Amino acid sequence: MTAIASVPAVSSDPSELTGTPIARTGGEMIVDAMIASGVRHAFGIAGVHNLPLYDALYDRGKITTFVTRHEQGAAFMADGYARIAGTPGVALVTTGPGLTNTVTPIAGSWSDGIPVLVIGTAGEVPLLGKYKGYLHEYKDQHGVMDAAAGSRLVTRTDDLETATIELLAGMQTGRARPAVLEVPIDTMAASATTRPHAAPARPQVPVPNAEAVRRTAMMLRQATHPLIFAGGGVVASGAHVLLLRLAELLRAPVLTSISGKGAIPDSSPWAAGCTWRTSSGPADGYPDEWRLADAGIVVGSRLTGMSTRAWRLPLPPRLAHLDIDASEIGKSYAVEETLVGDARAGLEMLLAELEHLGGDGASVWKSEQIKAIRDADDRAGEERCADALTVVRQVREGLPEDGILACDQSIACYWSVRHFRVEAPRRFLYPAGSAALGFGLPVGIGAQVAAPDRQVVVLAGDGGFLFTATELATAVQYDLPVTIIVCNDNAYGMIKASQERRYGGRVIDTVLRNPDFVAFGRSFGAHAEKLDGPEEIGDAIRAARHRSGPTLYSLDIALEPPFH
Repeated sequence: MTAIASVPAVSSDPSELTGTPIARTGGEMIVDAMIASGVRHAFGIAGVHNLPLYDALYDRGKITTFVTRHEQGAAFMADGYARIAGTPGVALVTTGPGLTNTVTPIAGSWSDGIPVLVIGTAGEVPLLGKYKGYLHEYKDQHGVMDAAAGSRLVTRTDDLETATIELLAGMQTGRARPAVLEVPIDTMAASATTRPHAAPARPQVPVPNAEAVRRTAMMLRQATHPLIFAGGGVVASGAHVLLLRLAELLRAPVLTSISGKGAIPDSSPWAAGCTWRTSSGPADGYPDEWRLADAGIVVGSRLTGMSTRAWRLPLPPRLAHLDIDASEIGKSYAVEETLVGDARAGLEMLLAELEHLGGDGASVWKSEQIKAIRDADDRAGEERCADALTVVRQVREGLPEDGILACDQSIACYWSVRHFRVEAPRRFLYPAGSAALGFGLPVGIGAQVAAPDRQVVVLAGDGGFLFTATELATAVQYDLPVTIIVCNDNAYGMIKASQERRYGGRVIDTVLRNPDFVAFGRSFGAHAEKLDGPEEIGDAIRAARHRSGPTLYSLDIALEPPFH
């Protein structure tokens, strides 16, 4: 990948000056706060209202910026960046439609617990709330942004640096959430004399009650069929190695949510797979073996409807729940032990207690049982749609082990949730909460910026790809080697299948007339080819690794959904 140079090699960083107060514009204060907080990349679109911010970015020269083709793309890229880097992604937009175009991405970031900061502008302070028809004025821009993710409106230039630092620090404490910083255009352009601020030290992570951890250790040790459920909190806290140790020590299968994929290596004999929409099992979608569980622990998961198939997941009656957010514990499933704390810290304490107890425990699970369940699920998938399993397996074979798969909303991606195997966290990106079409390409671009030395593959359907397809121009402009696979059935395939099933084959407004995707990709300057069948995917992904810019592959294929 070629080097990106979007800012000049010049610096007037206040951190290099004395601690005495200095005069700066609001835009400079925001950029200085971003630099102090460790931000090194940002995605966005310059507008007349946020030019003081962009001029400060030019002047400071320490943050690499990426101009996108739509503000939705900018916020999705910031989301993808954050999912891979584990640090906040930043999107820069202007007033009114610039901000509201980010609502869908940041609402999804909120659902999935992704730290994204959107920095946008608002009308001049004297006009706020007056609705007098100022440029880009909406009835309640602040209310819209606050509803989507939580928004902070700062009207004093003096407060901009501290506000930015506080927002970036806050989203890295507790359960990560996105945030919006709204700055009136006169506040951003004005100057104030203040002392430069440093980012605060990270607070100590919260730890669960020690006695509750001891009781949990005893409960799990005595269980004949202990069960572990892992969510995105394991990924966020870097606790995946500890989780594997716990599974091996307890001889317990580990189920994961979508956000928890990779929390345990899929090659582990104790990896039981992702719980969302299994291909086999009884009416609720889960194999009977999970109903044998007599005790269990949930680690770092909200136990959402998406991760439990609307709370049909049969978790055991004796349950401990370890989560950083006390309000999530007991919300959807009754728990015996409440463990409020960081997943990593809590697992360290639990492992210490189990090792202190000693012995082999009472578990009678055999790893062969877990493998048999997953094999049965694969067979059921092959019987339902062999082509879908071929797509998933070919992507897995072509992508290096440390590669990243960014999924849009498509039938191929639904199959990937269950059947695409990963060995570590932050390798499978999916809009678990929002299920937003258009997620895949811009999120994949953000991921590629965060991990320039790893291959990123975007898997999308034709419908979802076209939601944000113009961001291909961003990938071309910055020579980002993202690989895109568009599975084209000339339809909103999942919705069309639902119409056919529910309404006797009566189909309306789900059949699409699409562009020639190869010609489309080439028109942007990307390498583009048409694949003749799903068995070509693996070789195509390997070939794309040797190209400097983006590659788009179009595959005409109609797949059966993995569920009704």
